[in-house]
Amino acid sequence: MNFKKGFKIKPTRVDESGVVVFTDGTNEVIANERACKAYGYKFKNGTCFAYQPTPALQRVYDNTTVESNGNNTIGSNTHNSHVQGRDNTLNGNNQQVLINGESHTANIDVSDSSTIAGRGSTLRANGQAILTSHVPNKGNVGECSVVILNCNTTDNSTTSMLAQIEQSKATGVLTDFIPVPNNSIVGIELYLTRLELGGSSGTAGNFSYRRQQSCIRVDQNGSGTITNFNTKNIAKLGVNGTYAITGVTLPNEDGDNQFAISVNVSDRNNVNNSWSGIMYLHILSTDVNF
Repeated sequence: MNFKKGFKIKPTRVDESGVVVFTDGTNEVIANERACKAYGYKFKNGTCFAYQPTPALQRVYDNTTVESNGNNTIGSNTHNSHVQGRDNTLNGNNQQVLINGESHTANIDVSDSSTIAGRGSTLRANGQAILTSHVPNKGNVGECSVVILNCNTTDNSTTSMLAQIEQSKATGVLTDFIPVPNNSIVGIELYLTRLELGGSSGTAGNFSYRRQQSCIRVDQNGSGTITNFNTKNIAKLGVNGTYAITGVTLPNEDGDNQFAISVNVSDRNNVNNSWSGIMYLHILSTDVNF
């Protein structure tokens, strides 16, 4: 396309959202209303459009890498995900989510997670794998899932292990930890590995491997009471380091308080450690408040 008389810019392309991108012959530029209309386009809210996609079409574009087989609901900005079954919901901002079954939900911002079988479960944590779930009667849901936690330490400060996120990118939101539903009883079995990688006071190859069994009662206000039942030191070379299963209460996507499980670890100064935890969760939740 040639430059129109009296203009030093012209359209060069239309992007996927219908916005007309202009060029001065060298660089891409933003057109004003006069230039936009001179080339036959529509100008709205400071932007030159060749067309404006409908919300439904835009959502399809946003979710081009999602495969859904069945009557399912896919939220915006969801990518690289597969949903098989019916009445499942991905609430949005979900990446690499796999759901199989009926009436499952992936909460907003949850990624790298899966529900393998069953009905009625909710993916709440990054990296969570729900093995099976069941709705024994209306309002009650039983779930069995597993989550991987990781972190690194170099001193004796307390560090929270994170669910499928780098420490530098953690912002203290629910999905950094392991959210669990209100009005629930949560059985936990944690296997925790500490591996020394070096440091001026560390010995590469020293390690510890431990198991912890606990139970959490979470009330309607997102307040949790933790009962630690059994701790076992399975194997070690050198010291154990320290850890604790704790919890935080944070606002969820609806603004309500929700309890999230946190595993905090620490060791000695000048010791470089890599920590990995695998947590099995048996959750029974209800819509009856307590």
